[in-house]
Amino acid sequence: MATCKNCDHKWNWKTSVKKLLTLRNVMKCPHCGEEQYMSAKSQKRLSIYLFTPLILWLILSVLNFPLQNVMTVTVLGFVVSIMMMPFSYELSDEEEPLW
Repeated sequence: MATCKNCDHKWNWKTSVKKLLTLRNVMKCPHCGEEQYMSAKSQKRLSIYLFTPLILWLILSVLNFPLQNVMTVTVLGFVVSIMMMPFSYELSDEEEPLW
């Protein structure tokens, strides 16, 4: 889980998911109110979570699986990805460039 670099407050799963779904890089710590940024390493890891269901969709489509099965696996993949994202979430005091 994400931990504030200022006050060492560990964010809970619900707060982490809520912050992830805002699609903003800057977030305020719910405990101390200081601005925190998603680390570059964390952003790269989270992008893998998002692309994995799309790659599964592509592979299953190429292998001619029934559309209903492809859609079910893709939706479940996105749900599992979103549920797992907060566990690999890291914060930083300053905004880091991706490259």
